[in-house]
Amino acid sequence: MDLQRASAVTVSRFVAIPVILVLLSGIVGCSRTDSAGTDEVLASSLPQLFQQALDQGDASPIEREAIERAIVAGRIDAADYEAAHVRYMQCMMSNGIEPQIRKTPAGYYIEEGWDSNRTDAMDVHWRCLADNALIDQLYRIQQANPGLLADQRLVAIQCLRREGLVDADYTVDDFDRDLGDMSKPTFPFDIYAESANNCLFFAGYAFYTMS
Repeated sequence: MDLQRASAVTVSRFVAIPVILVLLSGIVGCSRTDSAGTDEVLASSLPQLFQQALDQGDASPIEREAIERAIVAGRIDAADYEAAHVRYMQCMMSNGIEPQIRKTPAGYYIEEGWDSNRTDAMDVHWRCLADNALIDQLYRIQQANPGLLADQRLVAIQCLRREGLVDADYTVDDFDRDLGDMSKPTFPFDIYAESANNCLFFAGYAFYTMS
């Protein structure tokens, strides 16, 4: 499984943590190219998505055990996700870095950054993700992208619609226009309000307000 670091906008001295996106090979489904976005999906079901993740060969042994359980159960158990999160936090704090975290209503933790002068803080971050990143990615998809949509813009838009932050006719063209290059977005809502910020983060667009 390939990991892609999405862009992040930081408005503080805190270190912003790039969002990790899942880019699975062998995406199934048909596609459109109109303003509604594409209807490609990452997999036909969560168990298939989990199996694809294992087939990529990037899972650590502890992640593989959790994902194998998820394939049988049909979902990643919240306890396995929480355990992965604890491992990450303990690793970071043992290196003298305390991440700033908030938990969303979906049960997913969003890391907002950390206040650290360590020049190797980002390297520590990636090392601490070694046994946790894949579970984190898959759990985020499970909790925030039930349709397993491959177009991350649609993931954001559907969430924003549910929150009443955009109209039903808001399209990916509108989203692309409002997002711009991420340095000066012009969305019709406050991107730092928690509900909107959650929707954007779930889709891989990270904006931080810590100071």
